[in-house]
Amino acid sequence: MTDHNPHPVPNSAAAPGLLSALASYRTARQELLETLALGRSNRDPLAEVAEHLVLALWGGRLAESRVQAIYDLVSADGEFVQVKYLANPLGSWPNEHTVRSVSGVDWYALVVYEAFEVAGILGFPPDLAEICTSLGKRHPGQSTSLQFTRRNWWKVRDDVETYRQLGMRIWLPPFQ
Repeated sequence: MTDHNPHPVPNSAAAPGLLSALASYRTARQELLETLALGRSNRDPLAEVAEHLVLALWGGRLAESRVQAIYDLVSADGEFVQVKYLANPLGSWPNEHTVRSVSGVDWYALVVYEAFEVAGILGFPPDLAEICTSLGKRHPGQSTSLQFTRRNWWKVRDDVETYRQLGMRIWLPPFQ
């Protein structure tokens, strides 16, 4: 049993270290935003990188509004692509992700981060039924949703050709 105090004792000695770490983060974030040609942005940097990375690999153009619903980019072929990400540490995965078919969207791209490195990018077609079957999924609504887990990531990553034949688009490092 762990002792969890919802009201920890203040530790003002920690404040300078926190402010120094924030300054380092701010500098790195500004450099990242400059690389993405975004100037100032308060959006999640992992989302920003995910969208730009998918754009670089897929081709096309970003949506006019970076915060609009439904899709994030239009491919060179005119396909609408929604971009999301899944971030986890190496080892255990406390986070999972539900891939969903979205009306009016041709592809659902998922950027997988492990320990803040891009481990892979997965493009899912609107009909997820065959992919769910191949992954041995048992949840309802498999034609329009996929509860994506670490085990699923390993299976796709380790058998890329099978999943490409099921209609997925897959990029693994090195991204060239």
